[in-house]
Amino acid sequence: MKPFLAACLVALTLAACTNGGGLAPGLVARMDIPGAQLDKAEAINIINQLRTSKNTSPLVLSANLNAKAQSLAEKYAQTGNAPKRPKEAKAMRVSAGYANFAETFSGWRGTKADANALADENYKKAGLGVAYSATSTYGVYWVLLLGENDTQ
Repeated sequence: MKPFLAACLVALTLAACTNGGGLAPGLVARMDIPGAQLDKAEAINIINQLRTSKNTSPLVLSANLNAKAQSLAEKYAQTGNAPKRPKEAKAMRVSAGYANFAETFSGWRGTKADANALADENYKKAGLGVAYSATSTYGVYWVLLLGENDTQ
């Protein structure tokens, strides 16, 4: 029953992020357009809403992890090869093919290992990167880095 209640809470939270009847613009903004900009604060906020439903403290955006995640996402888009977790992070989640963060988050939330990492109480910092390549197999590539402390 608890997983069902948690899923309901996340669904209600997503509904609360409305702007004119839909999800917040930063969550559904398409990243498969050259020059698109991800609202990383809104993206981390939706992860934090999941964390709240699991009684886990919120993540804080880290400039260091953001820069590293963006660099890895760009390389991922260029090569099509998932990156290796960098030493700056304690965990990494990757995804490809989803055009917006809402889809990416839904994929991560629906995969047990990814969902567990998103809600892990040991992670306090996060960085998020996204890159688009029109000539690649999947188009849009996502990298989420999770860290434990202020040095990350």
